[in-house]
Amino acid sequence: MAVTLTTMPVAAQDVEKAQRQLDSAAQKAREAESLVDEAVANRAEIEAQLAESIARSQDLAAALTEVGSNLDSLRDRVSQADLQIAGITQQLQDTAVESYMDALGGSTSLSLVSTASVEEALVVSTVISDFIRRGRVDAAELFARRQSLEDLQQIYLDQETEYQRLKESLDAEIQHLVELYEEADEQVAQAIRRQQQAASEYQAALSGVQQAHLREEERRRQEERPGITTPPATTTTTRPRASTTTTTVGTTTSTTTSQGNWSFPPAVERWRGLVEQYFPASRVDEALAIMRCESGGDPDALNPYSDAAGLFQFLPSTWATTAPKAGFPDASPFDAEANIASAAWLGKRYEALGEYFWRAWSCRRVLQ
Repeated sequence: MAVTLTTMPVAAQDVEKAQRQLDSAAQKAREAESLVDEAVANRAEIEAQLAESIARSQDLAAALTEVGSNLDSLRDRVSQADLQIAGITQQLQDTAVESYMDALGGSTSLSLVSTASVEEALVVSTVISDFIRRGRVDAAELFARRQSLEDLQQIYLDQETEYQRLKESLDAEIQHLVELYEEADEQVAQAIRRQQQAASEYQAALSGVQQAHLREEERRRQEERPGITTPPATTTTTRPRASTTTTTVGTTTSTTTSQGNWSFPPAVERWRGLVEQYFPASRVDEALAIMRCESGGDPDALNPYSDAAGLFQFLPSTWATTAPKAGFPDASPFDAEANIASAAWLGKRYEALGEYFWRAWSCRRVLQ
């Protein structure tokens, strides 16, 4: 059981200091929250840009697929044209030979050496005329088709080159946006960590303010309580020395104190009826003396350092195990009757174990 302090050095300025720390922590928490909002908004903007770039990349890839299909078709057409041109070229060559032979008239006795100039002129004139007549239309059409296909192929190559340029540019843009997004995501994480730290500091500062208020209230309460020293000998309410008897339970020796007449302030005396209801008659005055030492008879007394509470200043852990056994499982330690009943049960329990009835309370010193 905790000892209630009679003096506390905590002054009102401690509350003001704690409040200033709380205000500072609240400001930091607001700033941290604002940084989180900014970081999240920045990340969302980059994410939108990244999504747009990826969509453009997909559209470009689809366009390239279509261009590739067109190129395959063009390649087939060019190959077929090459074969057609080769065939027509051979046909033209054959036509030239036939025209040449026709020009000679089929004669094998004609001396090409002696009449070379005349015959050559005749043959060439005939060949050219016949070639122009027989191959002019086919050759013109073929070359036109060839030229058209080559033009289309050049257009495709130009498109492919432009696509590659755009793709490389877009890939670089996406990579840059990915890096920016990762950086923004890390900034969000850092901002959230700072916000959590600021929130933790704020909670600690808030707890500090609450503790400062509790200490200040306890200080004022202690100042208002009557002292626990023995009344002056000149009054008629002096406390006689107790007579003691010693009993032995097993191997343990306990001392029972009979106090005679005690004098207690009204704040303590008002609980006598409840104390008599739960404590043995020989322990009533002792219980009131312990109560005066622990809480001064204030059922709302709270030690801000140990959280000991109520008339007999129960620690939270002790209250959790004692109150249910005393018949008050759901009661608060600030419930006067539950606190008194639990104190009586605990004292009786120690006595049943062969221990001193008031062993759990440091204020047992006032009984000696």
